[in-house]
Amino acid sequence: MFFIFAKKYNHMARPENNRLVHEPPLFNGFKPSGVQGHLLKTVTLSLDEFEAFRLADHIGLSHEEAADEMEISRPVFSKMIQRARQKVAMLIIEGKKLEIEGGNVHFQNNIFRCKSCGHMFKTSFQQTVTVCPSCGAEKLLNLAGGFGHGKCCGEHHRHRRHHHSKTRNKNSHE
Repeated sequence: MFFIFAKKYNHMARPENNRLVHEPPLFNGFKPSGVQGHLLKTVTLSLDEFEAFRLADHIGLSHEEAADEMEISRPVFSKMIQRARQKVAMLIIEGKKLEIEGGNVHFQNNIFRCKSCGHMFKTSFQQTVTVCPSCGAEKLLNLAGGFGHGKCCGEHHRHRRHHHSKTRNKNSHE
């Protein structure tokens, strides 16, 4: 008599590293005109897929260059851009609604939109912004904050600068 024992393994997926995204998208979604949004099926594009699409298809970087920008490997970038392109094609061809959200990302810069005059302006996370540079109003919409980011991205960049300056100082003494 033979017994086969199967050992149960708990395979934990390797945690994804945070990917760098230049700045938050100007909009968090799109839909076909003339159709009410609640009637449409939704395609969700993650923030890192959005960035891959922006770098490769809007700016025109190679996969290698775009992967370096996002601080990920080229194979990971290639899979990501393929998923993003499939989703964008699906929403255009099938007339679906697009939502941009989620993903393990840190924004490098932020964008604010003034609720009073509509002016949009870019800032770094090191800058403290309280008023619109165009009209002086204090009613500002923080686009990174709308995606649940802001403080974490600023802390990430402060940590990276500190780590890189230590590395540079260490290497300069060798």
